[in-house]
Amino acid sequence: MTEILINELSLSGQFVSVDEFITGGALLDFAALLKEINNTDVLLYKKYDFFGSKITKNMSIHDVLVGAISRQFDEIRKFKTGLACLFENPYWEDDQKHNVNYAYRYKGNCVSGQSLAEACERDKIVISFMHPDFPSGNLVVIREETEFLLDNLLKEEDYFEIARNRNIISFKDYCIKRFIGGKLDFSRISKKEGFSLITRKEENLFLDGFRKFVSLSWTEIGKDEGLDYKEYNDRKGHFKSFNSKIHKFRISRKYRCFGYEEHGIFHVLLFDLTHDLSDEG
Repeated sequence: MTEILINELSLSGQFVSVDEFITGGALLDFAALLKEINNTDVLLYKKYDFFGSKITKNMSIHDVLVGAISRQFDEIRKFKTGLACLFENPYWEDDQKHNVNYAYRYKGNCVSGQSLAEACERDKIVISFMHPDFPSGNLVVIREETEFLLDNLLKEEDYFEIARNRNIISFKDYCIKRFIGGKLDFSRISKKEGFSLITRKEENLFLDGFRKFVSLSWTEIGKDEGLDYKEYNDRKGHFKSFNSKIHKFRISRKYRCFGYEEHGIFHVLLFDLTHDLSDEG
């Protein structure tokens, strides 16, 4: 089970007000990220005293999310259930992995006894609130002369990439989440002729094709020679159960993606990796 730690140092009273914390996007981004993490096989660790981490100079995260002020904000009420895990087990100090006798440093500052140090001895993933000292991407923590590269998550998009790279989620789930709300929809794809056909080595090939497809306008898609987007002549009735015109586009010289367009969204139905189906129409 993957272990992710909340970086309590990313709350240092950096927000001018509670309103800035909530309406400025910090709470929304963090809540969305937590929701994705809680939907997967992950243990989310925090420090015993995380509840006291400061959002503003005078208000802790516990004050804001649990105290009386929480009733003043619809955003907090909306995400309150999902945020409850911030003040519950597991706590990494119950089974501490890092040795505080070693000097762990981040940007020259000692972080021994903090989640950044503990993450070095676990799965090397932390999640942070928006903070100038902890930009999205990688954080470098040094223990004595050993360098650790921690994945730092700020938004749900960050998690999708890490989760896929670390096999926390499948390629299918990654694509569903990665492209939701855009031109590609994978909710109706065949179980037998869908993502189960794609090997790990082929994933990036398909991903490149999907990215190109969503990056273009529909006019550009129709003209792009590489995608070769065209209507499929379903002479043998492979798609007779769908009352829509079936189209296909090219992933590679041999691979094709089949589906239909509706209200500006291409609903993917299956992949053709042999070109046999494509040859028929």
